[in-house]
Formats: sequence, C-alpha cells, structure tokens
Amino acid sequence: MRTFHGLKPQDVLLLLKIIVAAELSQKDLAASLEVSPAEVSHGLKRLKVSNLLTSEGVVNKEACIEFLIHGLKYIFPSEFGPNSIGIPTSFARPGFKFVRFKKDEIYVWPHPEGELKGISLRPFYPSLPNACLKDERLYTLASLVEMLRSGRVREQDIAANEITKLIKEKK
Repeated sequence: MRTFHGLKPQDVLLLLKIIVAAELSQKDLAASLEVSPAEVSHGLKRLKVSNLLTSEGVVNKEACIEFLIHGLKYIFPSEFGPNSIGIPTSFARPGFKFVRFKKDEIYVWPHPEGELKGISLRPFYPSLPNACLKDERLYTLASLVEMLRSGRVREQDIAANEITKLIKEKK
C-alpha cells in the first residue's frame, strides 16, 4: 500500500504546466517552474497517487477538472495583502474579457517586473509568477485558477467553464 501525504502547492503548479505543455522532460519541467528535479519527481508521484495523472503520467482530465474547480480553493485558499505592484491575475489578466472591473479592484501577484498596482494575491507557490512570465498558456490557466480561488460566484462559474474547455481540448 502506498502512503499518501497530500498534495503540495508545487504539485499544483506542476499539474498546471503538464496540462498546458507538450511533453517535457523532468529536467525541463524543473527549470521552467523553478523547482528542483527532485521536487518534480516527488510531485509526479503525488499527482499519480492522487489520480490526477495516470500511472503513465497522462492527465486524468475528469479528475483534474473536478479537483481544480471544486477542491483547490479549499486546500490552498486565497490570501490577500495590501495593494502592491505586480502581475495582473484572475479576471484582470491581460486579454481576459470575462468581467468588467475598476482599475483599483484588480488582483496582482506581487512581483518586481509587474507594471500594475492592485490588491496583492499571494500565489499558491512562490515561483508561479515567474513561470507564468515564461509561458502564456500557463499564465492563462493559472489566472483562471486564481479566478476560482478568489472570485465571486459569477467569476468562478466563468473560470470553471474555461478550465473545463481548456483541459478537455488537451490531447
């Protein structure tokens, strides 16, 4: 029997990257996510035990959709801080046209390369903003996840629909 000690925040980041990326080696995953190769290896094992990846490492689409939409916000709830300069996320991600908002009501991941001021939303893993700056598809999915974690009911519904479409399109 395998012992399961629960998912870690870096496992969620790893899962999001696997969902949006073509096949990457563990070394490439580690570099793109700014985690150690050992953490990638351990994370893959935890994702398989959690049934979010199959034993072959393929995304279990239905389980991922259910977990991201219904479970993640309870395991890793949103943590807000004071206004800061950062990278817009959630509904404020550039290119999202889901909701109207006032410029002073946006959420940002605090980051030195950020250009907008908003309510700081602590990323569920510290290297998430850096990884998103390198990968637009990851940025999109992570911002949708942040809509689920931090949004109102309407925003959560929109994010759930978009995440479902994105995951179901994965080959």
